[in-house]
Amino acid sequence: MAVYRLCVTTGPYLRAGTLDNISVTLVGTCGESPKQRLDRMGRDFAPGSVQKYKVRCTAELGELLLLRVHKERYAFFRKDSWYCSRICVTEPDGSVSHFPCYQWIEGYCTVELRPGTARTICQDSLPLLLDHRTRELRARQECYRWKIYAPGFPCMVDVNSFQEMESDKKFALTKTTTCVDQGDSSGNRYLPGFPMKIDIPSLMYMEPNVRYSATKTISLLFNAIPASLGMKLRGLLDRKGSWKKLDDMQNIFWCHKTFTTKYVTEHWCEDHFFGYQYLNGVNPVMLHCISSLPSKLPVTNDMVAPLLGQDTCLQTELERGNIFLADYWILAEAPTHCLNGRQQYVAAPLCLLWLSPQGALVPLAIQLSQTPGPDSPIFLPTDSEWDWLLAKTWVRNSEFLVHENNTHFLCTHLLCEAFAMATLRQLPLCHPIYKLLLPHTRYTLQVNTIARATLLNPEGLVDQVTSIGRQGLIYLMSTGLAHFTYTNFCLPDSLRARGVLAIPNYHYRDDGLKIWAAIERPLCRKEVWSTHGSGVSGT
Repeated sequence: MAVYRLCVTTGPYLRAGTLDNISVTLVGTCGESPKQRLDRMGRDFAPGSVQKYKVRCTAELGELLLLRVHKERYAFFRKDSWYCSRICVTEPDGSVSHFPCYQWIEGYCTVELRPGTARTICQDSLPLLLDHRTRELRARQECYRWKIYAPGFPCMVDVNSFQEMESDKKFALTKTTTCVDQGDSSGNRYLPGFPMKIDIPSLMYMEPNVRYSATKTISLLFNAIPASLGMKLRGLLDRKGSWKKLDDMQNIFWCHKTFTTKYVTEHWCEDHFFGYQYLNGVNPVMLHCISSLPSKLPVTNDMVAPLLGQDTCLQTELERGNIFLADYWILAEAPTHCLNGRQQYVAAPLCLLWLSPQGALVPLAIQLSQTPGPDSPIFLPTDSEWDWLLAKTWVRNSEFLVHENNTHFLCTHLLCEAFAMATLRQLPLCHPIYKLLLPHTRYTLQVNTIARATLLNPEGLVDQVTSIGRQGLIYLMSTGLAHFTYTNFCLPDSLRARGVLAIPNYHYRDDGLKIWAAIERPLCRKEVWSTHGSGVSGT
């Protein structure tokens, strides 16, 4: 008689425990154990619990290959979800095998777990393990299906595929009662307190292991609701007119004041802070060092001489590598829309900046369109205070559109979703690259689904608060993706291509290169990568 001792850990999350019957089957190179129910006095599998059980076999099973976890109905209780963290098995000879799970097990089903050691397909020779890989990937590809959101967009997850799955495999994220506009077949509905429509059906179903945990959902709501409620009570969410004075805008974020927000409030109109934002603001990837001026920006030395001083000139500064350009060319053809009955406008500015001898980056000249001429004047720091401030404000407006749509949503969210989907569809749980990427992509599908349901849907937030609306957003992202190259993904190459490796006080570059090096070191170890085969599909 061989006795295997199991230590089962249930996750500490809200509602992570289960009342269902849990049984296990151990599979080894010399055979498999009979299916045995895990049961002891008192409640089993409570949230955060660590419980021990014994599995008896007539003979030793050899090297353990799989651990089958069976979740079945218990008495009259409804089926529920169980978050199994891990199961450790102590073999008769005292050796310990770890079977990580870290996933929600829904309904009544059987889940097969492999030992925690990462393995590529080249390291699996047994037909049982090869078949397990194939079945796992086939099930994932059925669950996570590709969908095209718009031409030129990165492919995304088809949330409807979760809804179409068998009931034991899908999970209803929320049950939402529609409020108005029942005749709208698109699924978009208004919810109380929200000024834009929300695509409710896309939020109804989300595969359990990529959705937010209950704790994370509650935390998100507690952070979002007070701010939204405060703006609602002040009438800011429903406001359709212009601001009366600049001080009114301080009322928007009245409950989130910090040292940084106070500093920005006091210095936002200064040239030094305007230039500093290009280095260490929310979008520090727009600057390019230039050695000659583009023909579409006819700035002369006489225009900028008062700022440069008598000891230098524009050509000299160009040759020294002290002149930088932020070019918002992508906005030149962006469509705009009507908001509250008023036609909206967008600028496609060219902003010329100078790195002064004191190490400060300051704006030299601003042209608000890509076409020079009498209708497109060049604004200078020597212009009147309000002309120069308005020109900088238009640049910041364009900066917002490019940052939020392309730098943020396209590069951070949508491209990451494509990689997350490819990982889920093509790599099994035991693959080393899957284990490496999973913690960083776990919530990507969930947050992107929420964004598409609330921001990008027709009459959503983008249509309500931006000058380009949803159609302009689609144009910006598709155009931006069409101009993407490998250099954009590689931080050292991107910095080198933009000529900003030597610019001082560029904390984004300094911190980013340190993080890049920290990530690159373990990835370069040959034990992480498999040198066999021609690709990663099914490995």
